[in-house]
Amino acid sequence: MHKKHFGLLSAGVAVILTASCAASGTEETAESPLTKAATSTGAPSEPVLTSEEAFGDLGAIDFCELLDEQAVEGTGATVDFAVPDFRHCLVGVDAPSTTMTVMIGGLYDNAVEQNLPSEDEPLSRSVHRQTFDTEVGCLRSLLFADEIGIQVFAQGLRDAEQVDMEALCRVADIVTDGVVEAAFSEKTFPRTFGEGSLAELDACALLDDDAASNAFDDDLVARERVGGHGCTWGPPTAPSVELAFEVEMPVDLEEFSTKLGGRPTRVAGNELLCEVSTPHIPLSEAYPQEREILTVSAMTFDSTACDVAEDLAALVWPRLPAFRG
Repeated sequence: MHKKHFGLLSAGVAVILTASCAASGTEETAESPLTKAATSTGAPSEPVLTSEEAFGDLGAIDFCELLDEQAVEGTGATVDFAVPDFRHCLVGVDAPSTTMTVMIGGLYDNAVEQNLPSEDEPLSRSVHRQTFDTEVGCLRSLLFADEIGIQVFAQGLRDAEQVDMEALCRVADIVTDGVVEAAFSEKTFPRTFGEGSLAELDACALLDDDAASNAFDDDLVARERVGGHGCTWGPPTAPSVELAFEVEMPVDLEEFSTKLGGRPTRVAGNELLCEVSTPHIPLSEAYPQEREILTVSAMTFDSTACDVAEDLAALVWPRLPAFRG
């Protein structure tokens, strides 16, 4: 499956997903599936299905195992690669009319994200299948009884002259069908990380709350991502900082030309958001060109974003295992 990567960084997928499906906390949201089941009949008519019951340990899901490759290729498309990340699987699909990437994963807490689907289909055991119409791709979500959701997002390549949205959504639906089947299969899909992986670290413990608060002159408290592998200080619509474990493909170490805290570092940003990243170990023997990456992102809405991100990264880098090259 690991044939080519279309030059797309997996980190970009997470940014697009956040912009596509997260709504403001001031929006009115629908009653949760679990609440509906309990209030309409006094108790759920059947045992509800939570995300952990569906997938096991949320911090160690092999999201690539949720892909039904045979079903995708049954449409005449070809699965070119499937690369695991900490929080998702990035799949390259070459369909007759368009070439795309499909993300499977991106766990989220609906009580925090407050997603507003354009379509909502109740399944069994208080699980809902949701559709989101976006301008950049086709987003699908399964929302479980514990208000934890998993996403499937199909998008065309960034440099494509024309994208067949119908083909994107067809593949997104087929991939989601496979995730639904996996969720109700009573199987789990554990992933094993390599020795010395960033997965062995507690992301929220790498940066002190006081340091984050001082950087933004605000009282900020760490909030762990669903499933771990990342931590956020501050709300999504205000100045904030995020620390995330990611996988980048393929990695050019020459891009990490800055030295910070004794580690190779890359700084990329603008006057709103700045990302400071450092490479870690290769993902695995099967994926030697992919590397684990740790990124500190600062959102300040002014010209200080990179200064803040670099200052905080300088506190985090010394707490990491030594860079092996």
